Amino acid sequence: MSWDLKEAIDYYRRQGAPGDQTALRNLLGEIQSEQGGAIPKYLLTAAAEGLGVKESYLAAIVRRIPSLRLADHHVLEICAGPNCSRRGKLAAEAEQYAGKVEIRLVPCMRQCGKGPNLRFDGKLYNTADAQLLDRLIREADR
Repeated sequence: MSWDLKEAIDYYRRQGAPGDQTALRNLLGEIQSEQGGAIPKYLLTAAAEGLGVKESYLAAIVRRIPSLRLADHHVLEICAGPNCSRRGKLAAEAEQYAGKVEIRLVPCMRQCGKGPNLRFDGKLYNTADAQLLDRLIREADR
């Protein structure tokens, strides 16, 4: 079973979020944990919308709690499984963005029938190509 932000928001709402600071902190901690140690902007935005609060409110809480942190850089993970590697040369295409994003080759993302696959700031994209890479990087620069 995969992690789902909406389910997490629903759970922590029942625990008292956003009014209860402990429940809110626990939700943000779970988001951070699921994303490998930092909260990406798109998930902070989605959490704020789901909770009915301003994104700046959640960002202020993250800054106030030392164990939480916002993602200050973008992470591009490229599936290096045998099927994705064979179908596309995303790693080679991604090299041109090495100064703008952190690039990681990761083991199989288990989406073989939908590849090539990549994850950008924690969000999975299937049937990825050079045009998608370019669009993601351009949008991230805004």
